[in-house]
Amino acid sequence: MLSGLVVIDEIQIMPELFSKLRYIVDSPDNKCSCMVLGSASPDIIKGGSETLAGRIEFVDLTGFDITETGKENIIPLWNRGGFPRPFLAENDENSFIWRQNFIRTFLQRRY
Repeated sequence: MLSGLVVIDEIQIMPELFSKLRYIVDSPDNKCSCMVLGSASPDIIKGGSETLAGRIEFVDLTGFDITETGKENIIPLWNRGGFPRPFLAENDENSFIWRQNFIRTFLQRRY
């Protein structure tokens, strides 16, 4: 049996795991907590809400905003966006490359 913290990343790839998680969470011998990470597509949220109702908490994570970066960084925040890696990149070129790659992989996943 599992114990401690069990982390499952990219749950959107295998949403059928929600029913398995319900079994684990509801087991009388359960000695673990589960942290499930992944993209919040409507299907994933629906699947998690339906399968794990009363056993799940959603935490929405956003990118950096002006309250975190400081108003003196409004231009880099605007130009680089709020994701940590491109915002904190060593230079504009590295930031741009990261953003290009992100968009490309995002579109390839969707289409």
